[in-house]
Amino acid sequence: MSADARGALLVEYRTACDAFADGLHAVGDRWDAASPAKEGNAGQVADHVFGFHESLLLRPLEVLPADPPSDDRVKHWDAIVGALFPALNAPGALDGRELLVGVLATDVLVHSWDLCRAAAVTVSLDPVLCQSGYDRALANREVLEEAGAIERHNAVSDDAPIEERLLGLFGRNPGWCCPVS
Repeated sequence: MSADARGALLVEYRTACDAFADGLHAVGDRWDAASPAKEGNAGQVADHVFGFHESLLLRPLEVLPADPPSDDRVKHWDAIVGALFPALNAPGALDGRELLVGVLATDVLVHSWDLCRAAAVTVSLDPVLCQSGYDRALANREVLEEAGAIERHNAVSDDAPIEERLLGLFGRNPGWCCPVS
């Protein structure tokens, strides 16, 4: 992968991580709110994303945030991102991890939508990130299906907006709304 492609991948990943931070803020203190994700409620979605980042990137890169606060998910994410991006920018850090970083960028993007929907907030995902994630998922469909990432495909028409096609590929119903309690 060229230096320009690696730089573009990191920009995409950072943009997705920022969208996830927006989703965390949208949830506020409603961590038990239902989400459209198979991972469970909003708090479980956030914890899932934290865990994957810690086990798949931070530990292998030998960087962990110093005591991320467990009682404040927004600050926990800030600590993860604050440790992650300097490490990924180090020479050689992306070697062999490009696909993983791309898949995590898409995972974070889809989960940002999950959090916003759990908070009953309508959000429009970045169409460039959606297209990139969709293309990457289709190119790696077998691996993602084996990992359980795209096991629940919802039928979305081929001419639907790219956001809806991406969400459908990852098992989301683009019209899902948080149940009113």
